[in-house]
This record gives sequence, structure tokens and C-alpha cells, in this order.
Amino acid sequence: MRKAAIAALALALGGCGLFGGGSESGDAGPAVPRGERSALDGEADQLLAADRAFAQRSAERGALEAHRAFYDEKGLRIAASGEPLQGLEAIREQLSASPARVLTWQPRYAEVFAPGKWGWTWGEWQAHEPGAGGRRLAQGRYMNLWKKQPDGSWKVRSDLSSAEALP
Repeated sequence: MRKAAIAALALALGGCGLFGGGSESGDAGPAVPRGERSALDGEADQLLAADRAFAQRSAERGALEAHRAFYDEKGLRIAASGEPLQGLEAIREQLSASPARVLTWQPRYAEVFAPGKWGWTWGEWQAHEPGAGGRRLAQGRYMNLWKKQPDGSWKVRSDLSSAEALP
């Protein structure tokens, strides 16, 4: 479990631009000049779209339903508290036992490694009280390691989160 978390963190911090293929939103990550896009850039676009769909599902149907749809069965989740959870069933149990809250996030960048089977995304997350205008309970950043499935879809294999002070 610890090896997977360390590997995911190393990928995020270890100059991943060397592996090629990035897609960005906003000012995060390296810019790829038009005309120099590779097949991995297209994969990164699809991966960023998958993370956005994951976030949308969480906002619309709840984090538990979103994790059912987008998390790998062997996935690892290291919450901002540092608590590691291995496997989709353990993650589901933890989400079910958590106090009611709305978990949202904004994907900012995606990158896919050759030959296109693994990639990562990062962005910011927030947890709010349920209901319109719910008070923000927590916030932070995340980095997800994704694995491409045989059907071409992407599933989260590892989720690393950090917590930040509320404003």
C-alpha cells in the first residue's frame, strides 16, 4: 500500500513532463504548443475529461456513487488525514460512514505516460455542508493516478489528498 502511494507521489513530483502528453486547464502544467500535439496529448484530454466526469458525478449524485463508477477495485485512497484505504469496498465503507457532506473538485491538469495505459490528474477539492449555499467544511488539493481499462475507460487507482486551511 505504501509503495503505491510513494510511486504515485513520485510520478507527480518527479518531472513528469519528461514522459510527454499533458492536457491542461487554466495555468497549471506545461503548455504544449499547437501543432506539436501527440497521441498522448489526446489521451491526456480524455483523461482530464474522465476526471471532470468523476467530479460531476460526485456533485450530482454524491461521492459514494461517483467512486462506484470511477474507482478501480484495487484502488488506494490516502485521505487528507493520512488514513490509507485499500480497495473499493473499504473506500465505500468509509464514504458511507462519513458525515453528510458534498464533495466537489476541479480537475486542473492531466498527463498520460507512454504507451498510454497510466496517467495522472491534479486539482483542488472542497467539502461543503449539504444544501444550497452549504458552508465549506474542508478544502485541499489532490493527485489521482489513473489506469486505462481494457474497454478504454479510465479508473482511479490511487488518490492522494492534502488539506489546506479554510479562508
